[in-house]
Amino acid sequence: MTPDEFDKVWADPKLRDTIKDRLRHPGGLHEWHLVSRADVFKRWGVTSEQIADMRTLISETKFVNPTGKHSGKGSTKAHNELLEIIDSSTDYDMFKRRLQNWANCRFEGGVDALPDGLKP
Repeated sequence: MTPDEFDKVWADPKLRDTIKDRLRHPGGLHEWHLVSRADVFKRWGVTSEQIADMRTLISETKFVNPTGKHSGKGSTKAHNELLEIIDSSTDYDMFKRRLQNWANCRFEGGVDALPDGLKP
């Protein structure tokens, strides 16, 4: 499916919710490629398989500065920062560089704790 074709499907709220549900399956995983921005990642050439492969168990997702676990204290701030990184990046390489910088300050274990496809 081309990015333009994907955008047409993504524009339908019911289909968008179905896509997001499938990308989140089976649950219990943190998506570094936030599924609410799947249309952006599609334009950057990221596949659904890559989104699925580059996730972290929620139990292993711990934020620092402020400290907190996924879905706990600090999580909303971290997710908002990730959205800002996506929204202000002009391409996938920029997103990855900015995510790596962010991880060194805000993710327990820094860049080394990111999934392999997101490490430098």
